[in-house]
Amino acid sequence: MSSARHDGHPSLENLIEWEDIGIEVLHPGGLEITGELAEHCGISERSSVLDVASGTGESACFLAETYGCHVTGIDASEYMIERAARKARERGLKVELRKGDAHHLPFAEGTFDAVISECTICLLEKEKAISEMVRVAKRGGCVGMHDVCWRPGAPDELKLRLAEIENERPETIEGWRALFERAGLVDVAAEDRSLLLRDWTRKMKRRLGIPGQFRIFLKAARKWGLAGLKTLLESEKIFESDYLGYCLIAGKKP
Repeated sequence: MSSARHDGHPSLENLIEWEDIGIEVLHPGGLEITGELAEHCGISERSSVLDVASGTGESACFLAETYGCHVTGIDASEYMIERAARKARERGLKVELRKGDAHHLPFAEGTFDAVISECTICLLEKEKAISEMVRVAKRGGCVGMHDVCWRPGAPDELKLRLAEIENERPETIEGWRALFERAGLVDVAAEDRSLLLRDWTRKMKRRLGIPGQFRIFLKAARKWGLAGLKTLLESEKIFESDYLGYCLIAGKKP
């Protein structure tokens, strides 16, 4: 996950983006869902893979190490690029990291066998970002992602509030599928992984422990004050509600 917003606004996304909170895998499902996405996209040792909004580089390193593929990671954050590049060097992995904009990917059409993004497209101009992912994929290649999604019956005011706090505008699962199909992808698979969202939240809290959670709240209070801390708690409540889910989407470029 890597933010499209860099304005100091109090949000969980900005806290993750600019503060090292001691967690390397910044998306629900951990590296297990990264592996699922790789299988859906047919990634092998012969694949050239682009990871859009590659964040800490944990997934890019995992793919290079597990599948032996060539991975390029691109992210808008210089801090994340440096963090990911250091990790790849320490592990002795050939992962290329570049700073860039997901809306204007600096690659020629048809460059990659697989183009993926993890828990980030909802932060971006979705149609443009997906269109760019499709553009740089080879014919017969795959485009895939996993991201948050609205579940049936989600109130409009909750959707607006999430957009205000986190700058996130998820689709429903069918909405994500429609965006992939409108971008020209075929054989689009859309799978509900909503249980991962709540499970990830519980695991993060357990991993951080009470002292770790306290340190994060203290950082947030120092950065944004009590009003900002209240906003973060409101955001957390939305993520833990029954209205927000998670999904995996993948399709093929004809």
